[in-house]
Amino acid sequence: MTCVSFLRRHWLLSSLGALVLLIIGLALLALPLRSVPADASAAQDDLTRAVEALQADDSEVGFDHVAQARVHVDDVTAVTDGIGAKILSWVPLAGSGVRDVRDLATAMDHLTSAMEVGEELYPQIASEDSQLLSDGNVDLEILDASLAGLKSVTRHMRAARTHLNDVEGKNLLVGDTTADARDTALEKVDPAASTLDNLSPLFDSLPEMLGSEGQRGYVIAMMNPAEMKYSGGSMLTFSRLRIDGGEIEQGASGDIVTDPKLFRLLHWDRVEDNPFSRKKRQRITHANSAPSWPVSGEDTLRAWDKLKKQESDGLIALDVVAMANLLKATGPLEVEGLGTVTSDNLVEITAGDYDRFGKNEQEERKALNQALIPAFMDRIFSGVDFIATMKALGESAKGRHLALYFRDEPAQKASASMGFAGDLSDTEHDYIGAFTQNRVGSKADYWQQKRLKHDVRLNEDGSARVTLRTTIANTGPTQVAGEVHAYTDPRLDIALTSFLPKGAEVREVKLMTADGESEAYTKTRDYYGREFLTNYMVVEAAEEGVLTVTYDVPAAAVRSGDTLTYHLDIDPHPTVRKEKVEVNVEWPDGFAPAGTLPEGWETTEDGNSRWKTGALKGISSFELTARSGG
Repeated sequence: MTCVSFLRRHWLLSSLGALVLLIIGLALLALPLRSVPADASAAQDDLTRAVEALQADDSEVGFDHVAQARVHVDDVTAVTDGIGAKILSWVPLAGSGVRDVRDLATAMDHLTSAMEVGEELYPQIASEDSQLLSDGNVDLEILDASLAGLKSVTRHMRAARTHLNDVEGKNLLVGDTTADARDTALEKVDPAASTLDNLSPLFDSLPEMLGSEGQRGYVIAMMNPAEMKYSGGSMLTFSRLRIDGGEIEQGASGDIVTDPKLFRLLHWDRVEDNPFSRKKRQRITHANSAPSWPVSGEDTLRAWDKLKKQESDGLIALDVVAMANLLKATGPLEVEGLGTVTSDNLVEITAGDYDRFGKNEQEERKALNQALIPAFMDRIFSGVDFIATMKALGESAKGRHLALYFRDEPAQKASASMGFAGDLSDTEHDYIGAFTQNRVGSKADYWQQKRLKHDVRLNEDGSARVTLRTTIANTGPTQVAGEVHAYTDPRLDIALTSFLPKGAEVREVKLMTADGESEAYTKTRDYYGREFLTNYMVVEAAEEGVLTVTYDVPAAAVRSGDTLTYHLDIDPHPTVRKEKVEVNVEWPDGFAPAGTLPEGWETTEDGNSRWKTGALKGISSFELTARSGG
């Protein structure tokens, strides 16, 4: 009995001794982990400063911070990848926290590597000494090397996102700390990684688009937003670009004066099921009546190819607002007869200066129009301030002032991935798209100011009753100083088309002008899965017209348990004056906004949500969530 008791005590003492030794061993293994928080914080600070410096175009300071970040990241990963951390990662209680720290460190390592690759790419793409674009041509060898680097950046960003998503953040000892670090990092990494994912098709398609496999031909159309179609301004000046092996040849610009045959009436094989095309003879200027460029672009190319007896690979459509955005980035333009044209005066000179509509002024205006396309292409391929140029193009595409359409499917997919395709949103939820089309030869759309008020009353199942009030204000002068004729008539004579959310059912339509209530059309038609409704109004200078459409939306929001998530996409019409938009969302009884509202949104006194902007920046998408208190 005594022997048995001794053995039990001996076993207990041995076990306790072994446990103490294990704890001491683990403590010694964990000791290096004490340095991780400080090194990780220092690395994060350097990476943040690097991004800020690069965004401010200070590459020298930015990449100095990247180098400093690398030192700290290496110190972190030397510990987290060490044998001690690997053993600790499988110890109960502490293990999940150690694994989270290791994933955070690995993500930081990939982020730093991505920025180091960016440092290698910078001289090739964005520095003053870059040879990627020179003499108006593209060096395809440098392009290939640059694209390989961008693919490497993409791989690192994807890996960083994966490791961040692997962080559980539930460990009892460090869960809150690792979860907060994960969430903070994902706020930055997710958008960047998603952007690169979207651009990936471009990396594979761009060389061929630039003639690496043989000559490519692209039509360029300059639009005037003073005379609107549903997709954008009327196409009044054209040119064609040929690219072969990166070498670019620009054709002459043609308008009604220099190339009148281009604007003759003709039949062409229209895009199938396009409700905005007419079977009768029309001019090429009517080819962009459909609101989305995958349709209007193809129609335009079919008309061009028949007129010019040639096959084209794509279309670059831009208006004078896009050109003004580019001049803001690259500097003013010198035009013979007009002098210096800047981002501030270009749109007014070409579209809105109603005091200069005499014969001589018209000749000057046409000379400027003919200079715009070659100037635009020269600026694109000059290589001057490449990053600022790309930002300007992206801003124009977001406002739908610029669109790229390609007949090659991978190239078109790349255009869409960049946000340059000029297509309509395909959302299944709530949607705003109110576009106008000029019905006469007037250029009065320069003065058009659109105001949209979108009132949404949500139901618990996610359906909604919506009222969209579209106000068209004609801010033009009641008197014009130039030679008054159809071209300078300040009256707005337009078709106003409301593109509805998918599955929407119209309940009521009202049309009001200065003359009182007018006949309103309630019958909808289909545009490739999205119903639309067209009405007509004439708005004199200094007057307004209002179209109010009330309809039911079957899936404006998504219900999941006690939460209701509302989704809204807005496609702008690329008028000179940006749309003013107000959205009011009334939640069902018992629901209240939850979480952080999107930028610009606010909670009203009655517990609903509102967003109001004096100028819609461009294509917009919102997601708001409310939760039931019951």
